[in-house]
Amino acid sequence: MTKFFKEDTKNSIRSVIGDARHKREQVFEDLKIDEESFKDEVVEIRKKTFTNFAENLKIAKDNFAKRGFIVHEAKELADLKPIFKETLKDAKSIACSKTNTGREIDLDKLLKNFENFETDLGDFIVQLFNEEDQHYVLPAIHIDAEDISKKVKEVFNEDVEADPTKLTHFLCDRIREKILSADVGMTGANFITKGGQVVLLENEGNISLVSRLPKKHIVLVGIDKLVETVEDATKLCKAAAMFGTGQDITQYISIISGPSKTADIENKLVQGAQGAKEVHIILIDNKRTEMFEQGFADFLRCINCGSCINACPVYYQKGNKFGGGKYIGAKGLISGYFRESSDFLMKKGLFDCMLCGACSDNCPMRIPLAKMIRKIRNDGQKKGIQTEENKQMLENVKKHGNPFGKVSDKEVPDKIYCC
Repeated sequence: MTKFFKEDTKNSIRSVIGDARHKREQVFEDLKIDEESFKDEVVEIRKKTFTNFAENLKIAKDNFAKRGFIVHEAKELADLKPIFKETLKDAKSIACSKTNTGREIDLDKLLKNFENFETDLGDFIVQLFNEEDQHYVLPAIHIDAEDISKKVKEVFNEDVEADPTKLTHFLCDRIREKILSADVGMTGANFITKGGQVVLLENEGNISLVSRLPKKHIVLVGIDKLVETVEDATKLCKAAAMFGTGQDITQYISIISGPSKTADIENKLVQGAQGAKEVHIILIDNKRTEMFEQGFADFLRCINCGSCINACPVYYQKGNKFGGGKYIGAKGLISGYFRESSDFLMKKGLFDCMLCGACSDNCPMRIPLAKMIRKIRNDGQKKGIQTEENKQMLENVKKHGNPFGKVSDKEVPDKIYCC
């Protein structure tokens, strides 16, 4: 297993993630909520819309249209290019907020011909360094204040002390200036409701600005984010905060029910007031229906809190190299199984997973990730997806009746294999 993080960076990551777990335990204690009962409740919320999902999604689409959203559907990634061409035809500057769906669809490549920038501080820092995100919630967790201070000097020609508070204030001021000049805001969505609302949670406040200040707001969302009601979505927002960062709730939750409007002059309803004048929602399938059909429906309960990799021992050693840039950890490998080639699984660490189950135990949605990795390995075996070491063991078992090969009382095997 190759090491990725520097030792001092690893210690910092352990501290941050360990602190989040401690905070989570404290939150449940302070609120006098039983963690296991809470998990049961939020799992049931996620399961509800998966019953008769196609019908529930149709109802949601109709309601989005009634509320004034412009609805687009992307069954495959190839469908996104014409949608982007239409929705961004007059775009000059695009402000983007952190979105796991954006990573999934290679948003950077889709926007390569447009002036665009990240507004989440972590993603903004990663973009400055021209690197990849290392965590679903904390993308710049591997970059320390000293390095950021040097990069600020290089990019902005400003001397800012290597102090997290001072660097945060400086960079957030730069980000806000850029948001004010953007004419398109692009966000993800943590949840969408059957009643036709988009629900977004955040701590920084950048998503609120991105969704309201530009004239046009574009929402990228996987169809699996569908829930019954705003109340259900709010409960899930609490779960994401508790298990992601150890908060009882995030600083902001936005509920968007369409473009801004007012009827303050002669009681005539006019669309387009202080907020976005136009709101597009792009509903993305990208193999989600296939996941339903192949027995991976439980996987789609994911709320992207990141708690699975917080508990992953392989992630501590390899960082986002365990799974690949947009496919971090066991969760990422399962996504990649449906969306990438067989070679992807071998290159990105399908057999690095220890099947320890720490991810599943730590998941608020009780997603059996380790069990799913085992299933993928079994399916992969039928397609010849196997490590060279495993192939050699299997060959030795067939030929010699043991995994070590030809054995002798006088010699010790030169290679010791483990299951």
